[in-house]
Amino acid sequence: MIKKLLCFFVLSANYLFAQSFTINEPLLINPTYKVYLSVNGSDFNSGDSIAPLATFVAALNKLDQITGNLIGNVYGEVVLFSGTYNEIFKQPLNKFLIGQKYLNVSLRGKESVILDGTTLTVNAGGGMIYLLGSNIYVKNIKVVHSNENGVRFGYNYAGTIINSHDVLVDNVTVSETAGHGILAGVGALNANGSSTLIPRAKRFKISNCHVYNSVNYNTPQSQWGSAIKFWNTSNSIATNNHVHDNSGEGIDFDFCDSADVRKNTLHDNYANIYLDKMEYAHLHENLIYNESKVVSGILTGLEAFSSFVTTHFMKNILIENNIVLNTLGINLWQGIYSALQNGVYANITIRHNTIIGKQRGNGALVSISHETILGQPVANFSINGIIIEGNIMSANIDSLNNNKLISAPLNPQPGLTAGKNLYNMNPGFGYNTVYDQIQTNISQYEAPSNAVLNLTPNTNLHPELIMSISGTCISDFHGEPRSVPTTNVGAIELNENVRLNSFTDSDSDLLLYPNPCSGKLNIKLNNISKSYKITAYDLKGNLVYVNKAEALETLILNELEDGIYTFIVILETGNVLCKKLQVLK
Repeated sequence: MIKKLLCFFVLSANYLFAQSFTINEPLLINPTYKVYLSVNGSDFNSGDSIAPLATFVAALNKLDQITGNLIGNVYGEVVLFSGTYNEIFKQPLNKFLIGQKYLNVSLRGKESVILDGTTLTVNAGGGMIYLLGSNIYVKNIKVVHSNENGVRFGYNYAGTIINSHDVLVDNVTVSETAGHGILAGVGALNANGSSTLIPRAKRFKISNCHVYNSVNYNTPQSQWGSAIKFWNTSNSIATNNHVHDNSGEGIDFDFCDSADVRKNTLHDNYANIYLDKMEYAHLHENLIYNESKVVSGILTGLEAFSSFVTTHFMKNILIENNIVLNTLGINLWQGIYSALQNGVYANITIRHNTIIGKQRGNGALVSISHETILGQPVANFSINGIIIEGNIMSANIDSLNNNKLISAPLNPQPGLTAGKNLYNMNPGFGYNTVYDQIQTNISQYEAPSNAVLNLTPNTNLHPELIMSISGTCISDFHGEPRSVPTTNVGAIELNENVRLNSFTDSDSDLLLYPNPCSGKLNIKLNNISKSYKITAYDLKGNLVYVNKAEALETLILNELEDGIYTFIVILETGNVLCKKLQVLK
C-alpha cells in the first residue's frame, strides 16, 4: 500500500498561499536595450542579432555606448546564442556605476548555453556570473567548473555596498563549483568594519534551477557553503528547484526574513534546508530525502555572526505539507553565540508533514537541541510556541537507540505542545492519549538505490487519524483541498472517493507492459472493472497524460519524451493502482 501511496508523492498542484505575511514577487523591468553574444561572434561587430559580439566585456561597453548620456537606472539585456563560453560574466563596479548612470544588466540564454570555467581564475568572492544590478533576471544558462561561486549578486568592498534587489534566477543549472552555487544578497556587515547593519536586499526568486555537486567540488573544504543561499534578504522565494549532492546546505537562509520555500526536491545535501536566524518563513510541499548522507531534512539554528546583534531570532516559521524521507528529520538547534547574546525560538509550527525513515545515534524525527541548567533552557535561550501537530512519524525501532520519535533535553519541554499526530511507536514524549494514535504498521522507508525515487518500504501505511483543521492549512502536498472542519494527518489528504486504504495491494491486478516502452503501452486489468481513468506524471509532478476509457488495451504515448513516469489508474470502484515506467523512444 505505501508503495502505491508514495507514487503520489511526486505529484504537485497549485497551493493556496495565505498567511500572516506577504511574499512579494520580484519587480522586473523590461530591458530597453539589448546586445547579443555568440561564441562565433566578434567584438568588432555591431552587437545586434545579425552581427553578435564575442565577449561580455564588449557587451557591457556596447550597452554603455548605446545608452549614451542617460542618468539614473538604465536596463539592458545580454542575449547569448547557443554554445559554450569560456569567460567570466562579471560586471565590474565601473561598468555598473558609470557617472550618474546605473547600468542594470539581465542575462538570458537562447537554447543551450554553457558557461565553462575550467580554464579560468575567478576573482575571490565572485562568480562565473556576477551582476551588480537590480530589477533584472538570469535565465536559461548552465554554469560549470567555477573555482568560486556559480551565480552571485551584490558588492561589499572597501566601504562601497551594492545590495541588489528584485532579481529572478530561472532555469539555471549550476554544478562543480568551489563556492556557493547561487548566492543572492550580501552579508549584513560592512566590509570596512562598520557596526552598522546593511539593509536587507528585497525580492529574490530562484525557480526551476538545478544545483548539484557544488560547494567545495574537487577542492579542500575552504568554506561551509550552500547550493542556493539567501543572505541578508527579505521577501525571497525558492520554488521548483532540484538541489542534490552538494557539500554544503541545499537551500540556506542566513539572517533573512519573509521567505516562501515550496515545491523543491532536495536530497543528499548537508542539511537539505537550513534556516539560520530567520523570521517569517513558510516551508511547504517540498520533497526531501537522502540516498547516502545521514543529514537533516530541515534544520533551523541560530549562529551568531557579530557581537553587534544582541538577540538572534528563529520565529514565526510554518513547516507544513512536506515529505521528509530517510533523513535526521526536522531539527531545532540552539546554535552558537556568546553568553552575552540571546537566542529566541518563538511561534514555530510543524504540521501535516510525513516524516518517515531510519535514524542513527540519538536521532529523532523531530528534535530540539539546546543547553540546559537546573532543569530549564540556559538563561540566554528561550522557547515559546513550538507546535507539533497533524504529522505522520515513523522509524524503525532498531535504528533509534533512544527509542524516540521526538527528542529534547527536557521532558516535558517548556514552550512545546504536540498532538493530533500519528506515530508507529510511542514518540518518547509529547504523546497525547486523547488526540494521538500509534499504529505499528506504518511503513519504515528504505533509501532508494538510485537517483530515481525508487521507494521500497517494507510494510503498509494506514493514516486514518482525523483531526480538526487549523490556521491556513487549506490544501495538501498535491494542492488538493483539505476537508473542513476535519482533515487527516500527514502531508496528503485522504479523499473520500480515493482513500488510502482502498489501494489494491496485489501488483498482479495491474499490468502495464513493456517496461521500458516506446510509443505504445499495453494495459491489462485482472478480475476488476474495466472502467477507469489513467493519468501519468513526470518526476517533477507535472501532469503529462490523461485518458478516460472503457476497456482500452493500448495507450498511445507519442507525446511523452524519454524519462521515468508514474502512471495512476483510478477504477470506478474508487481503488487506485500505481506503476512507475520508463519511456524510451
